[in-house]
Amino acid sequence: MSKSEIRVAFETITPLWTGDAWRDNTEIRPSSLIGSLRFWFEVICYFGGICKKEEFNNEKGRFEKDIKNDEIRKKLLTSGTDFNGQVQALKELGVPIPAIVFGTTGWRSLIEINEIKLIEDFYFGNRLKIPHKFCFNKNNKDEVKEENDCPKRSDNNFSVFYFKIPYFWGKIEVVFRVHNEIKDSIFLPLLTFMDKYGYWGGGWNIGYGRLKVLSVNSQNGNWEEKDKFDFSKFGINKTLTITESYEKIPDKNLLKEKVFKIRYWRKNCESINTNIKEMLKDLILEKANLRIRENNRKDRHYVFGKTGNIQNEDLPQGSKILPYINKINSSYECGLLSIVGILSLY
Repeated sequence: MSKSEIRVAFETITPLWTGDAWRDNTEIRPSSLIGSLRFWFEVICYFGGICKKEEFNNEKGRFEKDIKNDEIRKKLLTSGTDFNGQVQALKELGVPIPAIVFGTTGWRSLIEINEIKLIEDFYFGNRLKIPHKFCFNKNNKDEVKEENDCPKRSDNNFSVFYFKIPYFWGKIEVVFRVHNEIKDSIFLPLLTFMDKYGYWGGGWNIGYGRLKVLSVNSQNGNWEEKDKFDFSKFGINKTLTITESYEKIPDKNLLKEKVFKIRYWRKNCESINTNIKEMLKDLILEKANLRIRENNRKDRHYVFGKTGNIQNEDLPQGSKILPYINKINSSYECGLLSIVGILSLY
C-alpha cells in the first residue's frame, strides 16, 4: 500500500513522559505516541457516533477485534486487494474503524512512526524544577506543601500528588508514515485535534503530554490544518468537524456529566501565566476540589481515577478530567478538560 512520509515538529507545552513501568524515561517511545493518537481517535469516533458501544472490547479497553490471517485472506479473494477491498473485508469481519486505522492482530496499522528526532535544546530531566510531590490540606486548600513536608501518601488531612520525573522538555521531529488514502481525511484532522486538545504519552491526570505542532513537512505556522474528518473511505457517508466533538462550559461542575462531548472549562490563569509548574499545580488543585465534593465513591473513582483493584469495581481507571494548558502564540490558556462521556462504555 502506498504511504507518504509526513514530518511533524512539536514543542512541549507541558512535560512529555513516555516512561515504562520502572519510570525510566530516557527516550521517547513511538508506541506511546501511537497509543495516544489511537486513544483520542477512538474518543472522537465514539462521541461522533462512528463507533458503537458493542464494538468496544472490554478486556482490552479499546475498540478492537483480533482477526486471523486466513480469515482476511479468504475475504480478500472476493473483495479485492486494493484499499477499498481491504477495508470492505475488515468491516465484514467486524473490525472497528479505529482498529482498521491503527491495526489489530492480523492487520498492520495505516499510521506508523519511522523515526523520532530530538531537536533544539532538548532535555530529559526536570527543566521546570517541578517538585516530586506536593500536597494540600483538605480542610484548608490554601495550605500547600512540597516534597518532604508532605505525608508519604494521601490521608484524612492531606491529598498528595506525585509528578513523573524525569520527563522530556524541548522540541522533537516525528517522522510518520501514513497511508495516502487516509492522509487528508483522518491523519491531518487528527493531528489538528491533538494540537488543540489532545495529550501524548502518560501522566495526563497531572496535565502532562500537551504538545504544540510547530510545522508539518517544514511548513512553519502555516501548515494546512484540517478541521474535518471524512469517513467515506470506510464506507460511511459522514463527516465530523473537531468543533462538533467539543464544548466550552461556564460551570466546572458540569465536567462530571456523562455527555458525548469533550468539555472544557476555562480558568483565568493570568496571574501565573508562563509559569507551567504553577499552572499545573493550580489545575490539579481545581480538580482535587471537584473530587472531594463527589460523595459517591464509585463515581469518584471512575471520574477522577483510581489505582489498584477495588471490590465491585472494574479495571483501574484513569482520570477522565484532565488539567489542560494550551499555548497561543507566546501566552497560555488553561482549564480542565473532561472526557467523562467515555464512561458510558463501561
